[in-house]
Amino acid sequence: MTVRHILVDGDPRLRTPAIEVDFGRDEWKDDARDLLETLTDAKVREGFGRALAGPQIGSPFRLIAFECSIGRFVAVNPRLTWSSPEEQEVLDDCFSFPGLRLMVKRALSVSFECLDIHGAQLSFERLSPDLSELLQHELDHLEGVLMVDRRLQ
Repeated sequence: MTVRHILVDGDPRLRTPAIEVDFGRDEWKDDARDLLETLTDAKVREGFGRALAGPQIGSPFRLIAFECSIGRFVAVNPRLTWSSPEEQEVLDDCFSFPGLRLMVKRALSVSFECLDIHGAQLSFERLSPDLSELLQHELDHLEGVLMVDRRLQ
């Protein structure tokens, strides 16, 4: 496992949509381990951090590392399965924009499913508002969408 540099605004890899993981190939596994190690390191170094998306370390794969109340794991090929019609305005921040905080609008609650690194199905239903915002932020990274794109005027 390697702690990688977290990419910051201006790196074109942050704007590149991530690709699905193919469990028949092993090319993504080092990225998954490094992603979790990088999140853990950033959390210790910065004093915060609950999740990190693959593109933030230069990985082309649909991976999100979590270290928060839903566990410490890597979500492989995560996808939304439900989104509440109610929305919330939240103050967002991001490792890729050091020192920047801005208001964005997100669904109040979401559900998602993913695979773990062994291919087991995981489901998370009707997340709390703070975890819903976190997941939506990380899913945006997988699409090449950054928090500045969602800034409220």
